[in-house]
This record gives sequence, structure tokens and C-alpha cells, in this order.
Amino acid sequence: MKEKNKYLFILCGEAFSGKSTVSKKLSEMYEAKIIGRDKIYFALDNILALENTSDEDDNNLWKNLWPISIQGIKNQLFLGHSVVVDDNCLYLKQREELRSLAKEMGVKNILIYLNVSAKTLKERIEQNKINKDRHEVPSSWLAEDSKLFERPTENENPIIYTENDTPDKLFEKFNSFL
Repeated sequence: MKEKNKYLFILCGEAFSGKSTVSKKLSEMYEAKIIGRDKIYFALDNILALENTSDEDDNNLWKNLWPISIQGIKNQLFLGHSVVVDDNCLYLKQREELRSLAKEMGVKNILIYLNVSAKTLKERIEQNKINKDRHEVPSSWLAEDSKLFERPTENENPIIYTENDTPDKLFEKFNSFL
């Protein structure tokens, strides 16, 4: 029996760009584990009652979830699973760390940049206030993230997904990339 290729899918984009939706689809298609700070945060929320956490403490917690995510990614790759990193990966340094980990673990990494317009992001943020599909993110954090975001360049060889692309179009791009 031929062993399936293993991948580290690195999703990159601002909050509410659609990373979680894409990660679920990739997870289904490639039997990949999804790891990201949102998922860890929600798991901890039930235990730690995080809704009672101040914004400052919540922000510190968020930053401290990155090394936990990295360890989880490493563990899942070690166990032979493909992994989808469902995180904003705002900084080139974070993406480089993930690519280095993929190389260390002997798996191919694929960067998918969800490039969504500010208008669409705003609509999705407003919709989340009604649906509460994910935790509310303070608008000051969203604005700060947008300013700090080091968008992937051609040198990183990203697969670019926009809000005008259908999921099928993304996977068409993806399959031609492989």
C-alpha cells in the first residue's frame, strides 16, 4: 500500500477572512488535523471561564497560545498526520517558523493566503456579532492586526484565495500547485 503524502497547510489572513472554513474543507479532503489558537482558546474557555478575562489578559493569553500551537503541530506531524494551521500567521517570522518545522518533520508545506477585502471583513465581523460563530474580537485588535499584517509576497509562493473565489476554485489552484 502506497503511503499518502503528508502536508502542513499554512493558512494566512486577517480575522474573518475565511480561514476556518477553508481549514475544515482541507481537513476533510486530506484527513488533516486542524490546529490554531482559536480552537485552543475555545477548548480552554470552558475550563477557565475566559469571558471574565480582561482584554489585556486575554491578549497576553492569545500570544502565549502560539508556542502551544507549534507544539501541537509538531506532535501531529510526528504522529504522521497532515496538519492545517488555522491561524492568521500575521508575521513572516511565524510563517518561516512553520516552514522550518515542516522541513524538520519531512513534510511539504503549502501557504494559502486568504486575501479578502476590508469591506467583506467588516461585513463578516458584523455578522459574527449576531451569529456568535466565534469569540468576539475587540475592534482595536482587528485594526492593530491589519496594520501589523505582513502580507505574503511572491517569494513565499502563496496560493491566493479571494472572496470572489469559490472553494472549488481554491482547490483547483491547490491541486495544480501540487
